[in-house]
Amino acid sequence: MLKSYWRDCRKYWKIVEPSKLLLCVYFVFDLICYACEIAKPFVASLIIGALMNQDSDTTYIYILVYCAVALGSRATEIITWRLYSIVAGRDCLRLHDKIFNKVINIDGGFTREIKKGRFMNTVNDDLFNVSEIGTYMIELFLATLQIPVIIAIVGSYNVLFAVLITTSAIIYFLVCDRADRNFNILWEKKREEDDNYSSLIGQVADGLQEVKSFNMLPRLRKKLNVIQNRYGAYYKKERRYRRIWGLDSKFIYYGFQTLLYIILVVFLINGKLELNILIMIVAYHQEIIQSYVGEIISRIDEIRTRYISLKRIEDVLEYQPKTKNEFGRTGIENLRGEIEFKNVTLKIGQKKIINDLSLKIKPHEVMAIVGPPGAGKTMVLDMLLRLQHPTKGKILLDDIDIDEFSREIYTSSVAVANQVPFVFNISIRDNLSFADTNIKEQIKACKTVGIHNFIETLPQGYNTILKENASNVSGGQKQMISIARTILTNAEVLLLDDITTSLDPDTATFVPKLIDRLRKNHTVVLVTKKPELMAKADRIVVLNQGKIEATGTHKALMHKSETYRMLQFTASSRRSHNA
Repeated sequence: MLKSYWRDCRKYWKIVEPSKLLLCVYFVFDLICYACEIAKPFVASLIIGALMNQDSDTTYIYILVYCAVALGSRATEIITWRLYSIVAGRDCLRLHDKIFNKVINIDGGFTREIKKGRFMNTVNDDLFNVSEIGTYMIELFLATLQIPVIIAIVGSYNVLFAVLITTSAIIYFLVCDRADRNFNILWEKKREEDDNYSSLIGQVADGLQEVKSFNMLPRLRKKLNVIQNRYGAYYKKERRYRRIWGLDSKFIYYGFQTLLYIILVVFLINGKLELNILIMIVAYHQEIIQSYVGEIISRIDEIRTRYISLKRIEDVLEYQPKTKNEFGRTGIENLRGEIEFKNVTLKIGQKKIINDLSLKIKPHEVMAIVGPPGAGKTMVLDMLLRLQHPTKGKILLDDIDIDEFSREIYTSSVAVANQVPFVFNISIRDNLSFADTNIKEQIKACKTVGIHNFIETLPQGYNTILKENASNVSGGQKQMISIARTILTNAEVLLLDDITTSLDPDTATFVPKLIDRLRKNHTVVLVTKKPELMAKADRIVVLNQGKIEATGTHKALMHKSETYRMLQFTASSRRSHNA
């Protein structure tokens, strides 16, 4: 147990980095509180002894001492509760910062290793659990320290009773500790099923339309039943071990208590023990089993369950991105926006996603990247966003390796609008202010993308709060707000990843005009399935199985690229089907 206790301490200290000063202050006051609790039965026995000797003056003195001890116990208990709130609150906020800083640096492999449901449960539940470990460890140490002190006090009067109390405490602890170990194994398995349930609910919520359209409910219900059955089985076993701890172990306590009472009465009748000492020994036996050993088991249980939370947090914080996320310090501004891929290869695992890609995009050029599903289009954008790092080759921005740029300069130079736009549950203006707080520039950007007039029709205009997932506006309006925010970054390079996916037909017709406006001040790289957007590009790159199959204008590719003609045919067929 000491080995695991020391392991937990080191891991807690490494991950949480608690305040040494706060924990030391908590330790001191908690030590005083525990010392007062130990002293109370001893002082009470002195009061009874003085009464038996009819020594009123000494009795009054001991009563005053007892009151002082009792008040000291209560006062330090109040202080430790307040300190507990400060320590746990500080540690929880510190972990919030650590998790947040980690999340903004993760890559796409994170969700493949750590389930989304587990991650959300870790953020919601585990952070606060872990923040309590420091105070529980102190309480466990002090509660353990009290037992030999009490045994020594009892032993100074009678060794037999000290041995009896020690034996009952050890047996009581071993039975409860074994039950608690089994309980925690099952509790960890229950947490895994909680994660599975959260993941399932999240997937259903994200794909609710598909769930209803394709009648997925029966299959999802079966999956839910499997999770529920496992959870229920673990819960029943868990309650059995709780019963052993909470009820069955009481027989041990009452059995030893009965034996103790019998021996005490025999000693008292034979004049080998005074009444005040008998009362003190009974009080200490009750304190050791119900308070101190009970508290030790409770604190061990709390630390074990929180250690599970600590491991879950450690998995998040210790996750190492599979791609390089180190950024340089180059602070060159006022870039032209020229992009060059030089013999770029990207492998994920053993699979080549991009194979020896060489491509140059001129400043203010509109480059469309097209190809069949799985061709590597999105990975090209991910590499430009530094979310994926080339296995071989280099990507240059104005003849500088993109990894040489500082995070601040690069994110202000390269911006993206995704096919699934993301906006925060705050006002439209606040969403736009992430990129630029200038109200005139916000209005100008919204006019550029054609969303300004709609915003003006809203009761609160730009101050309208977007509900969660922007459910109070259409998908197209949400996308246009996202694009306006992208434009506000004043980035030299704009990446548009299939931005027409969520647009209604009327809004989609505006996008070709938008492309014409954007090319005046930006280099535009767009991934699209829309023929009308392909036709707007200065050049089109046809990717197939990670390689460039052909490049050229829309007109040239219609003649020389079979893959491109197939993409046009597929897009036309899809449009006819939807019509």
